[in-house]
Amino acid sequence: MVICSRLREELRSTGVTVTALLPGATNSDFHANAGMGGTKLGGQQKNDKTLVAQQGFEALMNGIDHIVGGDQETKRQVLENRTTPEPVKAARQAELTQPQ
Repeated sequence: MVICSRLREELRSTGVTVTALLPGATNSDFHANAGMGGTKLGGQQKNDKTLVAQQGFEALMNGIDHIVGGDQETKRQVLENRTTPEPVKAARQAELTQPQ
C-alpha cells in the first residue's frame, strides 16, 4: 500500500489515477498455476472474479485509493488481519499453503 500511495501522489498532477485492488482469494487459475491446487487454500471457496473486477473498476472510476474486492467475509478477514500479530498470520498462511 505504501508503494501505491507514493505512486498515486507522484502522479497526482498528471491526470493518471491509481487504485490498489486487494482481492483476496479469487476464483481464477491463479492457485492452480501457482501449484497450490492441492492445498487447503487452493480448495477453499473463492470470490467471484467478475465481482472482484467490477469492484476494482468502480473504485478506480470513483477515485478511491484502494478497495478490498470480494465478499463480506473477505472484508472481515482484512479487518481482522490488521490486529493479528504477524507470527500468527504467517503460521496460518503456512498451514493453508501446505499440500494436503
